[in-house]
Amino acid sequence: MPRAAEDVINQAIKENRVPEFILYEMLIAFVFVGIGIIVWSFASSHAWVAVAGAALDGLAWPAYKETKRVRQENLMLRLLEIPLSKARTADEAATMLTERFASLYKPEAERAVRRRGSGQ
Repeated sequence: MPRAAEDVINQAIKENRVPEFILYEMLIAFVFVGIGIIVWSFASSHAWVAVAGAALDGLAWPAYKETKRVRQENLMLRLLEIPLSKARTADEAATMLTERFASLYKPEAERAVRRRGSGQ
């Protein structure tokens, strides 16, 4: 018996939780250890060691970006539930999903740029 779309989506989101939490832990670790190294280096008059702390803080950005990407994918999966719940037939669901995927997974260059506060 085929599983419901909601069950499949929930399972996919559940599987994304572990990497998401690992990325959060990495982000927190990089930031706190980096700040700790910076503080220690200035307290012990080894200002040049602060470069290592700054580099470690710089490693937090890739973890942040990846965490943001995982969260966006989870949101997109949740948004797929809407067209699936409105579809009455398999063909309708397939058409809606094709349209939704085309709009959600466009390359960045093709997406319309939305400017804050412009109402666009």
